[in-house]
Amino acid sequence: MRARSVRTSRHGEWTLTCAVGAVVLTLAVSGCSSSPSGPKAKDSAAKMSTDARWVAAKVRAGFKPLGVFTVTQDGTKAVSCGHGKASYSFAGHQSFRISSGGNYLDFTTVFGSSKLHDERGYDVDPDATRQDDEYTSYDTPLVNKKTGIHLTLRATASGEHATTELWTVTAHTDCLRAG
Repeated sequence: MRARSVRTSRHGEWTLTCAVGAVVLTLAVSGCSSSPSGPKAKDSAAKMSTDARWVAAKVRAGFKPLGVFTVTQDGTKAVSCGHGKASYSFAGHQSFRISSGGNYLDFTTVFGSSKLHDERGYDVDPDATRQDDEYTSYDTPLVNKKTGIHLTLRATASGEHATTELWTVTAHTDCLRAG
């Protein structure tokens, strides 16, 4: 028995070439490439920590701090999100004396929305859940969409006629690619 030769027509070769080209194009458009884009988790974590400390220094310079700015999470510990991604968190707090005519709750809003936008690229985060009320606390949730950082400034007083206020800054990165 003789083996039968298979002869491919020009039409068949053209169809195969088009099919391979379509698969390659589909993979390229759908994001299956060897060079992922967007910020790296560790880079955003470093910026997050720098930005949080920067805003704390600005607040300390303008008001009467009681003690030091205390960092409780420094933004260096990666938390795996799976699929080669990680997230980082930062938290710190500072107490201030409230003068009889002053209200730090207002300062947090003004400082947070203007300075952090102009100097660091943050905007008010419309998707964030706020936990403030009229007399005892005020949140300013911010986001830097370019770096995937969410930063919240929070001023909390112990009541309408409080003499001290606790100011906190918390931040976290989105789940970003590790590496």
